[in-house]
Amino acid sequence: MNKIERLAGCVLVATICVLPVLGEGRTRENEGGTPTEELRSLMTAALATARTGDQAKLEEIARNLMIPNYEAWFKATFGEEQGTKLTAAYKTDFDRQEKWIPKLFESLSKQEGEILVEDAREPRFAGGGAWCGRVVLLRAAKKDAAFYRVSLQQLLQSGLSRLDQAGYFTLVEGAYRRLDCKTLGLQEKTEVLGGVNRAEESSELPGNTSRPMPTRIRVAGNVLAAAIITRVQPIYPEEARRERISGSVRLRIIVGKDGRVVQTEVVSGHPLLQQAAIEAVRQWRYKTTMLNEQSVEVDSTVDMIFSLPPTRATSP
Repeated sequence: MNKIERLAGCVLVATICVLPVLGEGRTRENEGGTPTEELRSLMTAALATARTGDQAKLEEIARNLMIPNYEAWFKATFGEEQGTKLTAAYKTDFDRQEKWIPKLFESLSKQEGEILVEDAREPRFAGGGAWCGRVVLLRAAKKDAAFYRVSLQQLLQSGLSRLDQAGYFTLVEGAYRRLDCKTLGLQEKTEVLGGVNRAEESSELPGNTSRPMPTRIRVAGNVLAAAIITRVQPIYPEEARRERISGSVRLRIIVGKDGRVVQTEVVSGHPLLQQAAIEAVRQWRYKTTMLNEQSVEVDSTVDMIFSLPPTRATSP
């Protein structure tokens, strides 16, 4: 796939109707569509369901996105040794992921943008989770396995794009299933570069015969914090406040060359706190990061802390 396939015109999530997908999943075999069309339809239906508030249907979507017979699939796709490790990680987090996916779609449904589906072999956008696709492809023993990154793209006034990730998807037993690289413990190799870490582009990837000057570097969150110019505090979600939910939300962010946060991705944190953290961090501004006298993008993390005052004990 040489480029992202788009439906006629720009498909805006806010105007798409619910499609009859999800029950058994759409596949190339039974629908005749491309993976891009099928995954876009799947995503469209999930977001539309989230907007209607149909929790039962949203939970059904989540169940259908989990990998059935995952032990056999992981071993067949990644080999015995890697497959065993991935099976253990997937099993440990299975229940949490199934409950978290509806929250993910609820969060994305509150935004407007275009659904993008990218082949992991030829991603259009290098950041915001593209490392996951590279690692999956390198570790897959089954070289014909196909993986796709699905995200929601929003165009900013500055002309830059912001991507919110829905995850990676692959065809398993006739339906598309979701993969979470962090849950599976798949990590990108990094190397130290002038006090920060740079994502390592493996020479095993097709067409990568040289290592040009990086346009993005990885910086520790506490280091990047010193470059903040504008910090907006999150609005505490009322539901979380009522339920006395506190804690921290960790976000992986991409800071553009102009210092604006152009991509966000949730690493951890309570679902009721995640969207508030994302909305606040999107408004942050940083000083431009320079490397060899050239401005570069920055890949880093932000920890947003939500705390509530202790409740007062009532007098008898």
